[in-house]
Amino acid sequence: MPSRLLVAMMAAAQLSLGMLWPQWVEAQPSTTGSIAVGGSAHVKGPVTVQGTLSVDGSVYAAGPITAAWFSTPGGGYPPPPPRGLLKVFHGPLTVHGTMVVHGDLHVDGPLTVTGPLEAGGGIDASGPMVERQAR
Repeated sequence: MPSRLLVAMMAAAQLSLGMLWPQWVEAQPSTTGSIAVGGSAHVKGPVTVQGTLSVDGSVYAAGPITAAWFSTPGGGYPPPPPRGLLKVFHGPLTVHGTMVVHGDLHVDGPLTVTGPLEAGGGIDASGPMVERQAR
């Protein structure tokens, strides 16, 4: 008898919580801190970084790149170390903070950086590159 009462109470709790919580929750994949990957990272969808995104190599984007400013080896940033690190993002990429790239970064979509964008290699985009602050 106590087990039937327990089952009935659990069913009532699940029913009441089911009415309060939505049946599905749609969330944007995001990271609220810094990202430092010592290898490859493949992301299918938007990525929001609330801290610093560090990548070893060049930056390639299949869309526009927006940053507070850009920095490449010719612009005073040291050349990247000889490593084979690759990050691939399939979708828009937004970085709220500084983005440092020492390797290769491929973004199939717009890339927005609210802080400085520093690249150890070249920066190429198939869309416009907008620098909001002149150095």
